[in-house]
Amino acid sequence: MKKKFVILFIMLSGILAGSVSEKLVISYPVPKNMDHSIRIVTVEKTRYLSAQDFADAFGVRTYYRKESGKIVLFFEKNKIKLTANNSFLMFDAQVFQMPGPAVLIDEQIFVPVVSFLTLVKQNTFPGLQYTISQTTDTVYVNENRIAHLSRPKTPGGTVAGVSNLTSIRFDEKANGVAVRIKAPGTFSDSDFSTFFKGEEWFYLTIYGASCDSATLSSIYPTNSFRKVVAIPTGSSVQIGFQLNRQFKSADVHFDLRNKDILLSLFLPLNRDIKRKIEEAKTAWIIDTIVLDPGHGGKDPGTVGRWGYMHEKDIVLDIALRVGRLMEKNRNIKVVYTRKTDEFIPLWKRAEIANKSNGKLFVSLHVNATEKISNAEGLEFYLLRPGRSEEAIKVAEAENSVIHLEDDADKLKYQGYDDITNILANMVHSTNMRDSELMAGILSRNFTETVIQKNRGVKQAGLYVLVGADMPKLLCELGYNTNKIEAKKLNNPKHRQKMAEAIYKSILEFKELSDKTISG
Repeated sequence: MKKKFVILFIMLSGILAGSVSEKLVISYPVPKNMDHSIRIVTVEKTRYLSAQDFADAFGVRTYYRKESGKIVLFFEKNKIKLTANNSFLMFDAQVFQMPGPAVLIDEQIFVPVVSFLTLVKQNTFPGLQYTISQTTDTVYVNENRIAHLSRPKTPGGTVAGVSNLTSIRFDEKANGVAVRIKAPGTFSDSDFSTFFKGEEWFYLTIYGASCDSATLSSIYPTNSFRKVVAIPTGSSVQIGFQLNRQFKSADVHFDLRNKDILLSLFLPLNRDIKRKIEEAKTAWIIDTIVLDPGHGGKDPGTVGRWGYMHEKDIVLDIALRVGRLMEKNRNIKVVYTRKTDEFIPLWKRAEIANKSNGKLFVSLHVNATEKISNAEGLEFYLLRPGRSEEAIKVAEAENSVIHLEDDADKLKYQGYDDITNILANMVHSTNMRDSELMAGILSRNFTETVIQKNRGVKQAGLYVLVGADMPKLLCELGYNTNKIEAKKLNNPKHRQKMAEAIYKSILEFKELSDKTISG
């Protein structure tokens, strides 16, 4: 039986157009695509082969990220990972170093032929056999498309177009160590490559950089490292950190403000830190709902007409219905600002919510116009200065209860009607986004389950919402000055539908919020 061969063409001196090429003949193992040519160029007396073409010849899958200059070759025995301008490569989890780095030519990654094939023979194809011979073919490589191979040197002997790394300093933290490398110029995330080699070494490669090795290298520079070794490789610098501690992860980016490269190595979380994180997560879990039935006692809210109920009685009934539904859920605690017909000052309602560690504040009201009218519909209000005349009127009506409070209570609202004060309260609140989320969920569920016009989500400066430090909204559940809507609000079945819509919305909001925290 005749021995099978595959011809792999080598393009010699790719920087020069019309150069004489060589061919690489692999006799074992026989590649799947025997007629496939693998491009190889010679740059500065070193032959480089295309990693993609090499994989194609053997019919194996690859994963190539052009923006980061990384490629993975999925051979049956192992995966080979390569990075442009980096002399290190990986066979699965094992790290090896070639004498020279992989390079980027015509948007493809090329590797030094001899050192790469030697490592392939050791790790992937133990019986690999190949030879190199000349061929008469002429090949062309566009010089403009060669990246990071050879940069011109300045009269002083330094490489042009690269930043010279001038210093390195270390800052030990409770959760790891921060390393700052002074670097004039700017870098992007794609200019950095990092990896751990076991538990003993961590490597950072910085592309488009040079350095004086002695300046950046050191012995026991800080508690976290035994040794730091910086190796310039022409247009990149590789810094190896011999580790004194077991780090879990790393992050690197260019700090534009300080003009340096910031490398952060993170330690595994200890028990105290884990406990604090869990406590912080628990603090954001939606486990306490504050239901605030508006008005009460000497304040009837919108008075009942046609023999119907006052606002204070309608909203108290709906709040108690929501509470009974909520009490079926053991993971949620329900707090009421009032459970009976009693007068509670607006500031006191927010205080009740905060002291109970409430995670969501829902204030329930019924709307009105100055005179009997056909105005109808539901509205859901967030705390912001009223954007419309209508919203301002709602705020004035709901805030008017202050006039029924005693002088000591009134002092607590000084400055609350200042637009700047209210804006500052909300702009700096992390709860606004959650308030908007809850309002959107509530509006949608009312539309789907309650037969009543929905006027949507609005904004107004409402005192009752100002002090509550949690996601919060005020619901206007219809107009008690509209006879048709007042009749609905006095129907227990209709109020039960409303309570169910509020209950469903709270559960949906809790599920979304808790998932964000646990994720």
